[in-house]
Amino acid sequence: MIPFIRPRKYKDWSIKSKLLIMTGMLILCSVIVVSLLSYIQYTGDFEKRSADSVQQIMEQVSLNIDSYLDDLSRLSVAPYRNREVMAALEKNTEGSEIDTLIKTRTIESFLDEIMIIPRNDIINVFVLTDSIYASGKEQINLNTTVDYTNFDWYRSAYSTRESIFIPTHLQQIIKNPKRKVFSIVSQLRSTKDTERIIGVIKVDANYSGIESICNKVRMGEKGGLFIIDGNRNLIFSNFSEGNEQDFYSAILSHGVSNTKIKQGKESYLLNAVSIPRSNWTIVAINSVSELNKNASQTRNKAYLMALFSSLLAILVLIFFIKRFLNPLLDIVKLTKEINRGNLSITFPEHRNDEIGYLSSSFNKMILRIKDMFEQNTRLVGEVYEANFLQKEAQITALFNQIRPHFIFNTLNMISLLMQSGKQEKAVDHINKLSSLLRSMATWDTEITVGQEMNLLHAYLSIQKSRFEGRLMYSISIDESLFEYQIPSFLLQPAVENAVIHGCERKRGMTNITIRSKVEDDLLYFYIEDDGKGMDATILEKLRVKVEQLNVQDVDSRKSGTGIGLINVNKRIKMKYGVVYGLSIDSIPDRGTCVTITLPRFEATNNLSSIMES
Repeated sequence: MIPFIRPRKYKDWSIKSKLLIMTGMLILCSVIVVSLLSYIQYTGDFEKRSADSVQQIMEQVSLNIDSYLDDLSRLSVAPYRNREVMAALEKNTEGSEIDTLIKTRTIESFLDEIMIIPRNDIINVFVLTDSIYASGKEQINLNTTVDYTNFDWYRSAYSTRESIFIPTHLQQIIKNPKRKVFSIVSQLRSTKDTERIIGVIKVDANYSGIESICNKVRMGEKGGLFIIDGNRNLIFSNFSEGNEQDFYSAILSHGVSNTKIKQGKESYLLNAVSIPRSNWTIVAINSVSELNKNASQTRNKAYLMALFSSLLAILVLIFFIKRFLNPLLDIVKLTKEINRGNLSITFPEHRNDEIGYLSSSFNKMILRIKDMFEQNTRLVGEVYEANFLQKEAQITALFNQIRPHFIFNTLNMISLLMQSGKQEKAVDHINKLSSLLRSMATWDTEITVGQEMNLLHAYLSIQKSRFEGRLMYSISIDESLFEYQIPSFLLQPAVENAVIHGCERKRGMTNITIRSKVEDDLLYFYIEDDGKGMDATILEKLRVKVEQLNVQDVDSRKSGTGIGLINVNKRIKMKYGVVYGLSIDSIPDRGTCVTITLPRFEATNNLSSIMES
């Protein structure tokens, strides 16, 4: 008994099998779908263009037939061009046999001249007045006893000046009619008294002229033309197939309109054009398979080419996938060994392409894993502890930048302003204080230099009002630096130091200047004050504290706002590198300058003062 083998699930397939099968199916389906859609689009457009082209041809055929019928109509006015004939028609010959004979000869001689015209389609011409006058290509026997005045066409001709078209009918006014004809009938009026009708002229014709026009149009081996009159009678057909009656019945059932019908397994396009003069409709039938014969052959060739191209692409794909994936699969095997704890394996490096780079990186990774594995336990604890302390120090430094006594003093100042009736200035200070407090939420993000300047302006504006004329400041920054991204609260700690150590400890006027300078690849920000400054000993201690990279080693209770400068210096070095940072210079009784050095990205030498107060 053959054991039952369960097929593997897709998720258990190898990457090689997935790539081969999915890519092969994608290639094959894409080519087939593109070919099929192209064929459908092409045949649809081609059928539409063919239908439009056939419609134009049919309209031309309709125009030609209408012109042909118009030529027949012109025969009905031929008597007006012959004065003798018109005189004979208007002459009353009652009681005179000689006059009657002369009248008959004059009229029938004229009709014989008309029949000499080399047109095989004109069969007979009749003039009906007080008698019947006729001429034809064949010998005819007139039925003189027939009362032609009772015919509908005769009455219609008497009621209108327009030519009357008579559809297919047996010859009339002759004995033993055998031929079917169609006729043009028109009334004859006196040239002396145009209101008097003196007779009717009737021209009989066969379909040889129409047949000649229609046979010039070929609708293919399976198509043809039908002409149907207003009574849905078949007048003419040049359909080459033997089942002409089936198509005629299908046309009657679907109606004479532009449509598509199905006969058996074949589809046919129908184009219909009407001829108003005769109330005829010309219907053209085209086989869709004949129209799309070349397109079908092209489609079959495209399918074969698509199949061949897809198979060739799949074979090439198999070769390259096997060649490219084998090294990756070997790496997968080695990775499984590493997962089992075997770190003594290596991958052979004998290639210079991406696989070679991957193998080299794989070997280096194994060596690093060995080193990292040994140090992992110790480093994890240290990293978590360092991150916690760093975050705590940053938050402490941030809140130290906006001291509580500054907030209390600002609120007291706002209260005094409101009590003294300076509500607008109080509201302005509230808004600026709100901006400062709101900016504390972005302490770990970056802001633009322009935003930082706005915060400094708000801070110094409040301090200026607080010190009531003892503090002046100016901000001069290169305009090209306004969109430059910097860490938030980068300049504020230095500005706060200038206010606290410059203005608070000095009785006279204190000026604070914030400016920038671009030099080579460096960007400098200077925060200067003309306060009391500090001596060399205090300055050195401050410099040592600022250069400490471990904020948690600094006792913020003893360091004042120095922890803010330490925080700024550390953030700069961690973000941009150790060559950048913060430096402090001071001269006793002359002031202090804090310089912040950053890398220059986009800066110009166009320095201008943007704010001054």
